[in-house]
Amino acid sequence: MQSMESGPSTMHLLRDVTRTFARVQRRAFSCCGPASETQCLALTALGPGEALPVSELATRLGTDVAWASRTVEQLHRSGDVERLADPSDRRVARVRLTPAGEHRASELQQALDDHAEAILRAIPEERREAVLEALRVLQGALRSVERDAAPPVELQ
Repeated sequence: MQSMESGPSTMHLLRDVTRTFARVQRRAFSCCGPASETQCLALTALGPGEALPVSELATRLGTDVAWASRTVEQLHRSGDVERLADPSDRRVARVRLTPAGEHRASELQQALDDHAEAILRAIPEERREAVLEALRVLQGALRSVERDAAPPVELQ
């Protein structure tokens, strides 16, 4: 595959943007108290009243089932989620936010929304719509690549 015309700095730009955004978002996660970033991500991955199999939660988090199960266990101990048996398959564990977990998730979502709004306000108003359109295109491209991705390459 031929490199982008703009050169290596273009390739680094996307990585730098994502790293910087992730770093700044972690600061926004501070409202999650002593919970880990993964626990905060899990809280925001579960919708109100939604009971997901742990395997689906793992997919949403981009992690394996064992890691998601550990996160669910921590959130269960803190009273933020409850485990339910799947009515169609008792071997499958489902997880759902408790009222306390829904409250924490709502607070976290609001903090993340406020954070995103602050970022957008930092973009000059006359350029904001162009940035949003570029983000929509990038989102589509990322989802396409994710959907069609080959297994990860192991580094030696």
